[in-house]
Amino acid sequence: MNTDDSRRPLPLLAWINTIASVLIGLGLGGWLWLMQHRNLLPSPEVSAGKTLLKQYQATSHDLFLALLALSVLTLVVLIRRAQHQQEHSQGTTDQTSRPNQLLRFTRQHPLVLALFAGYTVAMVQGTTWMYPELVGWFKDIPEEHLLNNFSFRHDFLRETMRRDDYRFFPLAHQDLHILSWFTGYVKVWMLVSAAELFTIVVVSARFVRRLSGRTQIPALLLITSLLLLFHPATGMAFFQFSYCERFLTFVLALYCGAYLHHHQHRDKASFYAALLFGLIGIFIKDIAVVLFVVLFVVPPAVMLIAGSLGLVEGRPSWTSSSRAEWVEAYRLELWLCSLALIFLLAYVVLSLLPSAFANKGSYNKNKGFLFAPDWRFWCLIGFCLVRAASISLGRSRVTLLDGLNLAALSYGAGLLVLIGFESHKYLSLPVQWVTVLDLCFVWTCWISPALERRSSARLAGAVGSAVVLGSIGLDHLQPPNVAASVSTIKVRQQSWLEAYQAIDATTAPIRTQGEAINLIYSKQSWFSAKRHLGRLRFDRLIEFDPQRNRFSVEEGTGKGEPYTPQVGDLLFTIDKDASTLQPLLERWPTQLLYQDNNGQKNGRIFRIQP
Repeated sequence: MNTDDSRRPLPLLAWINTIASVLIGLGLGGWLWLMQHRNLLPSPEVSAGKTLLKQYQATSHDLFLALLALSVLTLVVLIRRAQHQQEHSQGTTDQTSRPNQLLRFTRQHPLVLALFAGYTVAMVQGTTWMYPELVGWFKDIPEEHLLNNFSFRHDFLRETMRRDDYRFFPLAHQDLHILSWFTGYVKVWMLVSAAELFTIVVVSARFVRRLSGRTQIPALLLITSLLLLFHPATGMAFFQFSYCERFLTFVLALYCGAYLHHHQHRDKASFYAALLFGLIGIFIKDIAVVLFVVLFVVPPAVMLIAGSLGLVEGRPSWTSSSRAEWVEAYRLELWLCSLALIFLLAYVVLSLLPSAFANKGSYNKNKGFLFAPDWRFWCLIGFCLVRAASISLGRSRVTLLDGLNLAALSYGAGLLVLIGFESHKYLSLPVQWVTVLDLCFVWTCWISPALERRSSARLAGAVGSAVVLGSIGLDHLQPPNVAASVSTIKVRQQSWLEAYQAIDATTAPIRTQGEAINLIYSKQSWFSAKRHLGRLRFDRLIEFDPQRNRFSVEEGTGKGEPYTPQVGDLLFTIDKDASTLQPLLERWPTQLLYQDNNGQKNGRIFRIQP
């Protein structure tokens, strides 16, 4: 059987699209039936309804993961086969030259490597488990750094694959999930995160260089590094593990790199690679269901439409080519645009139907209108206007960068409407990445050539780097900036760790006196008996529920029973504002035993006095 799908994809693609469309129709029909005949099914509030929902979600997600894994494995095999065929057709490659590439890169970019090294140290330094989501997702792994890690973590799966609030991101944080199978050392995870970030930088510089057609561009990699690394959105996303935009931007960069390579060279390996990264990328994160699909589907859609109108160099228009020639020229675009159908089918089956059955309503932060752009955002707008004018006047042709710009604007507009757009927040990282590509393209094609004509390439690179450093310095005159964002993250981690360690330090002398140790914490905390507090030394661990005004023993003597606070009990908060303990402080006289010394409002230990 011939598996070379890149040569004759339309029959297979047509079958895939037809089947997906039929299944989407059936799924929507099932959804309409469910909305009208809900009484024929057990209520999601009773045991039978909960069991039905749980079984449906488990079965549907298992099937989804199996099909996705099969698709990914198939694409990887096809990529390797295409690479081998290409190497065979071009003759044996010089294997001895590959180890020298790193040495050559080191000699050519010493400042960039020094920057990467320093940035990696900053990322790793002070990294602990004290991230909000990690406290819940990986509640036991700190005790099992190298053993028993090869297991699915149910808290993690509930966050991503067992939701019933119309949210949909089945591959969110899967990189962390896989990393946890191999090592529980969070600093190793941060090294992987740093590698992802630097890969984005290198791929971005290569993308701009290939798009411009120039081989030697002064200081391009250094300028790309400075622009991307020293932005608060990058700091928020990469200095902690809570946000999917980190991995999303990494996959998006690889996707665009493979797409551009195929656009220029038309090889099979890049065809399959672009399809692989696009397939993974659309399931990483959600904002209003389809917003993240925009990043992966809009660029090929732009290339498909613009090329059909004769606006893309080297691509035939709809009227000047036969249907076979048109299909051959836009083969990859047709496949990539079809990812929207795949995503919609997965959403209907995995999110719409179970969410409609659970009937809990949609997830919504309700932040209202919020628009806080920075100067880079206005550069993105200005670049898009200049490109639009140039294309409309016939002076330029549409490129993949134009498709990315439209995707970034659509993504930013979606954020603005749904939860607000703030340039310094982690959600804007894909927009910031595209903006960096624009700024580097301006440097490569417009500014650098003019400077090189008047001076040398070395001087032009120095001038460009100095201007970028100056802009970064101006950004740091006032927050928000990358230094403030990173400092907030680091201080919070340190504060939580010190507060956690202070509990044992505080209880040690009490235990030596033979007194019972009863620890009371608020239910609002990320921490709980199952989330790290169970490893503390105590006689009773008591949870206070402020909504029900109830105390209950979570661990220790009298587990599961109600509890009445008494003299000598310890009230503490690790992660939440000390005001969460205020209702308790107003009831009993207390003595402050520990207070955070990092200037934070969290991290307090009180003892009830007679």
